[in-house]
Amino acid sequence: MDDAPRRALAVYLLYAVISIAFCSPLFAHPLGVGTLDWDQHLFYYAQVIKNVVEYGQPPFWSPWYCGGNVMWQNPQVPLLSPAFPLSAATGLALAMKLNIVLHYWLGFVGMHLLLTRVLGLSFVPAVVYLASLFTLAGGQALHLAVGHSVFLPAFLLPWILYFVIRAVQTRDVRPALYGAMILAWMTYAGGLHIVWMAIPTLAIFAFAYAVALRRWRPVVVAIAVGAAGAAYAAPKLVPAALFVGGDRFWDTREPILQADRMTPSMMLHAYIDPAQDRRSRFAARDQLHDWYEYGDYVGVLAALLFAASVVWFLLPGFAHDAATRTLAVPFVVTALVFLALSAGEFNRWAPAALLGRVPFFSSFRIPSRYTVVVSLFGALAAAALVRSLLDAVSWTTAARTALTLVAVVGTGQLLIVNRAHFRDAFASPPLERGFRVLGGTGNLVRDVFVNPYTSGAPMLHALMNDQAVLWCYESLQLKRGADDQRALVWTDGPAQISSVAFMPNRVTFSAVGGAASTRVYLNQNYAPGWSSTAGPVRLDPQAGGRMYVDLAPGQTGRYAFAFSPPGLWAGVLILLVAAAVSVAARHRAFP
Repeated sequence: MDDAPRRALAVYLLYAVISIAFCSPLFAHPLGVGTLDWDQHLFYYAQVIKNVVEYGQPPFWSPWYCGGNVMWQNPQVPLLSPAFPLSAATGLALAMKLNIVLHYWLGFVGMHLLLTRVLGLSFVPAVVYLASLFTLAGGQALHLAVGHSVFLPAFLLPWILYFVIRAVQTRDVRPALYGAMILAWMTYAGGLHIVWMAIPTLAIFAFAYAVALRRWRPVVVAIAVGAAGAAYAAPKLVPAALFVGGDRFWDTREPILQADRMTPSMMLHAYIDPAQDRRSRFAARDQLHDWYEYGDYVGVLAALLFAASVVWFLLPGFAHDAATRTLAVPFVVTALVFLALSAGEFNRWAPAALLGRVPFFSSFRIPSRYTVVVSLFGALAAAALVRSLLDAVSWTTAARTALTLVAVVGTGQLLIVNRAHFRDAFASPPLERGFRVLGGTGNLVRDVFVNPYTSGAPMLHALMNDQAVLWCYESLQLKRGADDQRALVWTDGPAQISSVAFMPNRVTFSAVGGAASTRVYLNQNYAPGWSSTAGPVRLDPQAGGRMYVDLAPGQTGRYAFAFSPPGLWAGVLILLVAAAVSVAARHRAFP
């Protein structure tokens, strides 16, 4: 093996060791279930596995959640994740911890590609430290510690950025297609929240890059990545858009009635205070949320490097080479824009207030979450500065040794400070049992009240015991039509219902019609996509929106209610067309 591949492999192994060391507190209870919001987010994964593994059905409908809720259409429910194959060997709880380690490693590798192949840094200690500024930053750790698995795709942002830059530099279409695939993977992984971050990130960076290059190619590439990514993810995006835009959608989140902002003091603490944790409180009248929505510790050194990069690349009179500056200026500008965005609604013209008026982005209600993007581009801006300084100065062996010590100490500090957020994150009792291949019981226990606001992951444990959670912890629900008083299939007339057979997406029953027309109800919340072989599915507005079919007098037979997400096949068609166009365009070049 040549020296270069050997060194690269050694660095990738080092990233794996750092990732494992950083995430090691998660394994204090190897089979323990996550606390806080992990109940909800592990539930997302478990219901998919339950549909597919125990019932052999696609993950369309969740009869165990909120009286019946969409699964495929829920933007936060993952459909593709390394956790799924890992859970077959380790169980869900341990698989999720391994999945977190894998995402940290992917974040490191993506940053490494940006730092070495794009910015040309070769001094390994500096590369590892600068990669850690994003990967080991406090923001991702705080969100994952409280259960926000939807933040895992944030570790893929460096990969998208890398492929965008490579497409601009080489004019090759293929890197843009790879970036689009990763953007689609974010969507299928339940990370639409991060996708909403990625879209303005690509737009702002591409525009700044286009100005620096004095050509439109970065904008064209960013549009291609966004459009192709949306097309690749259409089987998930189209049904999700129909769901959140439909009249049965119920957003249970409380409105935020005052300006959501970060004061200068909060921002300073968020980035440089090593003593912060999710319980921290700063200026209580300004802090609307728990601290995990604000904190993003990167350390004093990182803050100083970023401030110096702003001066070095944006102010005239400083020496720097044109090649580095072409990328450094867009990095600095993007970091500054998102720093302003993360400050929130500090006045009516604040960037967050303006973006909140844009359709779809108005649902992104907590602007301080943009600190994730600040740490990414702040690290890249600092890396550009380090590259310029390494090139401009002749470094002695003693000086390089000192730089190595600084980089090692900086990386170690990030590791020690931010890994502390993972302590006891998975301290709830293990699951009583695992998933059984095609071993679904066919029973749905509907008379058990589960309080989702107690500790110990009550919703997840209920799901594993085939118990339906009527009152759930979930922001994206359907309007209520189900209750816990009646059977899964019931009638209000003279017809007789028997032999009810339950599967998640399909409920079959036998009916013997009476002397008069009869309504047969399915005791699930209604969403467009439900159909029945007994006749058209209707809604009873006098009964809270319950769905039913009419049985004619004497109508007898075996019938079924079945659910399929609206827009799924339209999305599949878009994906197939996009795949064909991509194959045809893969050897083309951007103008």
